[in-house]
Amino acid sequence: MNSKIAKALEIVKIIEDAGGRAHIVGGAVRDTLLGRPIEDVDLATSFTPHKISKLFSKVVPIGIEHGTVLIRYDSESYEITTYRTEEGYNDFRHPDQVEFVRSVEQDLARRDFTINAMALNGEGHLIDPYGGQEDLVKGLIRAVGDAKERFSEDPLRMMRALRFSSQLGFSLDKYISDAISYQASLLSKISIERIAVEFEKLCKGQEYKAVLLHLEKLKVHHYLPLFKENSEQIKVIPSVRLQGFSELIPFYCEKGSPYEISEWIKAWKQSNLVKRNSLIIYEAVHSYDHKPLPEVIYPVPSHLIESLVNVLQAIDVNIEHSYVQEVYDKLPIHSRKQLDFKAEDLMKEYPSQTKGPWIGDFLNKIEKAVVLELIPNENQAIKEWIKTWNPPETD
Repeated sequence: MNSKIAKALEIVKIIEDAGGRAHIVGGAVRDTLLGRPIEDVDLATSFTPHKISKLFSKVVPIGIEHGTVLIRYDSESYEITTYRTEEGYNDFRHPDQVEFVRSVEQDLARRDFTINAMALNGEGHLIDPYGGQEDLVKGLIRAVGDAKERFSEDPLRMMRALRFSSQLGFSLDKYISDAISYQASLLSKISIERIAVEFEKLCKGQEYKAVLLHLEKLKVHHYLPLFKENSEQIKVIPSVRLQGFSELIPFYCEKGSPYEISEWIKAWKQSNLVKRNSLIIYEAVHSYDHKPLPEVIYPVPSHLIESLVNVLQAIDVNIEHSYVQEVYDKLPIHSRKQLDFKAEDLMKEYPSQTKGPWIGDFLNKIEKAVVLELIPNENQAIKEWIKTWNPPETD
């Protein structure tokens, strides 16, 4: 048994010993049945947050108005929410009214899809009022209750349905497909940040190719930044799975997107870190066809080498991660700081010259020669090499 599940069952027992009821719910149940890795484990309980706070020493009130707290138990974090029903979603995300209830079955009725509306009790027995286990066997994503109603409550559930389809390789049932096609415009009510999270996860899924094409069929792309302005872009499918916007943005820019990286970052509300990484990867990919590989990968930080190869493979370049990593590891230097020749050494070679842009130009030339192994990274060898140059021109 997964260790997080085992610890969660210990939490259930603590609550039950105190006179309450509790269940493991949501994605952890689904992934346990599928034999998939377990990430977060959520619980639902008959106890209020106040009672939970008395039972556990480390409790954080992350959503107490909706009955949710986070507890730390045996070095792990668990969200625990009081059994509840919900009504009204005027902001298309949060319920206007939450009512605490005593039954886990009532709590499961508010969830999005049958495969997410299952629970495990303290003995590890499955509670499955909506046929989620059968849908797991069928490979089907089906709504709890009426699909249109579920999507009206929170339109992001449309993106979640597509994301689960990609991650699990499941089909959308007819009612969900019809509802998405009919209600896709409601995505305009959802923040770009929330949509971006689901789009990234969708693109990482095993069936991302089919689902990206499904986005077009269901007209969902009309409500995604930059895809709605350039519908043809959604038909450009990466050859391999890309891991987040730091890879997706360089891919689309290299494959003919009319928008620059800065426009992608702004439209999808991505961070400055994603912007920096996207620029580095794009420059390397863009130079691949006309520069030697050592020169291409030299400016790329080690943690982005895998992403660079992912994007190259996505645009159908036949190249392996292991080969690029080997070339990278064997580079004579990985930054100018490692160059055995400094600006002051250059000035000594040209004592009559005043400082100016020529210093940077010459150091760039030296750096490139060392990276390409035209000269060794040795101070004396570099001095001998630059003696063959013409001295810099100055005004």
